[in-house]
Amino acid sequence: MKNYFESDKMPQKVTVIIPARYGSKRLPGKPLIMLAGRPLILHVVDRAKEISGVDQVIVATDDERIIKAVEQEKQKALMTPDYLASGTDRVGWVAKELDSEIIVNLQGDEPLIESEAVEGAIQALVKDNSISVATLGYPLSKEKVWKDPNVVKVITDLNDNALYFSRHPIPCFRNNNFHPLPHLYQHLGVYIFRRDFLLEYVKWEPVPLETAEKLEQLRILSHGFSMKVIKSKSASFGVDSPDDIERVEEMLKQRDKF
Repeated sequence: MKNYFESDKMPQKVTVIIPARYGSKRLPGKPLIMLAGRPLILHVVDRAKEISGVDQVIVATDDERIIKAVEQEKQKALMTPDYLASGTDRVGWVAKELDSEIIVNLQGDEPLIESEAVEGAIQALVKDNSISVATLGYPLSKEKVWKDPNVVKVITDLNDNALYFSRHPIPCFRNNNFHPLPHLYQHLGVYIFRRDFLLEYVKWEPVPLETAEKLEQLRILSHGFSMKVIKSKSASFGVDSPDDIERVEEMLKQRDKF
């Protein structure tokens, strides 16, 4: 495996934490849904282990059944309190006991995430100490995706820092003629944090924009911090509804052929 972090900087310890809540409203027990013969959460663990330069992978969950499924494959899982409000809170709860400088919050329903893009986001933090948090985006080129309220959009500035995230179609094309823009992306829900910044972030109260859009990353922008957006070469299809199960399973089967 390549050493992705060869540089003149001191190596920084990296931990991937995968939050996995059992009680999904649309898909109860989602982390244990079987895809291509294995629980969803284990496919996500596989993707995490493909990320070069990662020191450890931990599943953070609120349910013993998920713990059991992960430990059966000799992977690491930790029980977190059920009162934690979000996946990021779950990640922060685990991260406070770690000595890793960089924490990757990899969503537990993203079994097709591009590992090289995550590596690029980690490397952005390794190379530039001014970056506190990074995420991923896939160039948004289709009007149907742009209009879909289930797809989170992100616009960045010329330096690839996020200007705004929204479920609404952004920006507004005044002539109603949608066309791709160089800094318009479909947001992919992976966050790469400096540990110290993450531990501060989870102490902050939700902000009005976050509550309105139901997007917790807006808490970071509202507090005046930048978020670097790293371009992904592929869109990561997650499992958000029953309709996604068959599609993602077929994509996993195709992926495993290569």
